[in-house]
Amino acid sequence: MPGSSNLPPGIQLNPDETVIRSGKDWGSSIHPLLLTSQRLICPIDQSGGGTAVIDLTRIHEVRFRKSPIGFASIIIEYGDQQRAAFPAYLNGQRIRAEIVAAIDEARRLLPSRPESAKTGGADGDRYERLRRIGQLRSSGVLTEAEFQEEKARILGER
Repeated sequence: MPGSSNLPPGIQLNPDETVIRSGKDWGSSIHPLLLTSQRLICPIDQSGGGTAVIDLTRIHEVRFRKSPIGFASIIIEYGDQQRAAFPAYLNGQRIRAEIVAAIDEARRLLPSRPESAKTGGADGDRYERLRRIGQLRSSGVLTEAEFQEEKARILGER
C-alpha cells in the first residue's frame, strides 16, 4: 500500500485517513492519482492542469467512458455540478469500481446520511448500495461470496 510520501505537495492525510490505492497500484502513470479512505486526489481534467481533492461523500457519480477511438477516462461528478476527469487507459473498470467501493464505505461510516433523503429514505439508499455491489461483482472486484456477504449485511440493516 502506498505511503504518505506519494501525496502531492501541500496535501496531508488526516489522522484517521489511510491510503487505499495510488495510480501506481492501478498501473497508471497519472499523477496525482490517490484514493484514500476519505478523499480522491486526482487531476481536474485530462490536460493535468490542476489537482482536485474531493471528499468521497461529496461524489455523486463515477463513470468509466471509452470513446470509439479507444481512449478511456474516469469522470467524477461531485459537489455542486463540479467535475474531474483523468485518463484510464489500463484497468479503467477496476479503478471505477474501487472508487465506488471507497465512496460506499465512507458513506457507511458517516453518523448521518443526508443523501438517503434524496434517494427516498433508507430503503432507497439500501437499493442504491445493492446496485453498486452488484456492479462490483460484475466487474470482478467482489467475488460471489463477498457479494453475498455484503448483500446479507445491507439487507439485514434496519
